[in-house]
Amino acid sequence: MKERRYDIDWLRVIAMLTVFFFHCSRFFCTEEWHLKVPVAQQSEVLRIVRDMLVGVWFMELFFLVSGFASWYALKSRSGRQYLGERVKRLVVPLYIVGLFVLVVPQQYFDGITKGYITGGFWQWLPSYYTRLPAAMLANWVPWLDPASLLPFPFTGHLWFIRTLFVVSLVTLPALQYLRSEQGKRFIDRLAGWVDRPGGIFLFLIPLAIAQIALRWIPNLPDRTWSEFVWYALYFLIGYIFAADERFTVSVKRYTWLCLALWIGVYVVMGSVVFLILQLEPSEGSGFSGLYLVYVTSWTVISWSAIVFMLSLGARYLNFSNRFLTYSNEAVLPFYLFHQTVILTVGWFVLPWDINNLAKYLVIVAISFSLIMALYEGFVRHIGFMRVLFGMAPQKKGPAAPAG
Repeated sequence: MKERRYDIDWLRVIAMLTVFFFHCSRFFCTEEWHLKVPVAQQSEVLRIVRDMLVGVWFMELFFLVSGFASWYALKSRSGRQYLGERVKRLVVPLYIVGLFVLVVPQQYFDGITKGYITGGFWQWLPSYYTRLPAAMLANWVPWLDPASLLPFPFTGHLWFIRTLFVVSLVTLPALQYLRSEQGKRFIDRLAGWVDRPGGIFLFLIPLAIAQIALRWIPNLPDRTWSEFVWYALYFLIGYIFAADERFTVSVKRYTWLCLALWIGVYVVMGSVVFLILQLEPSEGSGFSGLYLVYVTSWTVISWSAIVFMLSLGARYLNFSNRFLTYSNEAVLPFYLFHQTVILTVGWFVLPWDINNLAKYLVIVAISFSLIMALYEGFVRHIGFMRVLFGMAPQKKGPAAPAG
């Protein structure tokens, strides 16, 4: 098997661009966010279409790709070295540029939208820093949200960075076991099962069990054990997939079946559950027969979408060029910058007297340009800034896979 899978690098870049366009759209749909257009201008159709085509796979793909990269990271590192690298790439940017700069305007926009902040930004700003210790302590609730083992007052989009580090930490014993001779025999047997007809759908079992067991519990916060375990499983699946080429071979067999399952099950579930029954058995809604159907259907949708994306990547994207080399290195700084920039641009653009499509296109164009200007001007070529944004020291050659 090749030492480098360029298709995984491409999927990581595609996932990042998808997150960018997805977040630019959140001003205009009915889903709650930190900053919105007036309710009368929000689109429920946009929310449904966007969630069906994008929302079911992009964060799952991020965790799976990160697990994939971890297989190669542990090939040449001890567990201690691996965690040290995770600290440099994730914890350092989280607690320096994230905590003290990037989430600050996000919390202001969120507070203005939801009414718990009043007044101007500069008037409010000192209180953000003076309240940091108490806010971080209040956020430490690992019995509800295991990612809060890293306390953070207002995570915004950086919940992913925080969760990824904790997932990397708590799964490390399993990662090391899977590299042992016994673990490799387990992967070999699993690859043999998956190589059989329909075997790729075996991964639905742990994903569905985790959701069925944890998602029903009422009165939970936004981030919960069900979400944490869900993403940890995708991380582990990515790690396992990197170990044996037969998983990729199996994925490529089910491209169009998985596309049909993804769209078909979503449409049926949405039509029957949401439109006809007018129910929404979401997280924390309690245990019921409808809940079982909903969670199982959601698992099939998500896994089918992931298999479809992996299949397209394996079929068509296992090559490199200068764009991929540049983009792969830029992904983490781009992620760190993107939501803060999008919200700041949106703060100024949303009041304009133009239609929502025009606002969206303006926000996309200005935000992307600003993010790239910040990356090129203040991060990419400055050694200490590269460290603060989780990047490796600058050197010639292809960028190392990250996640």
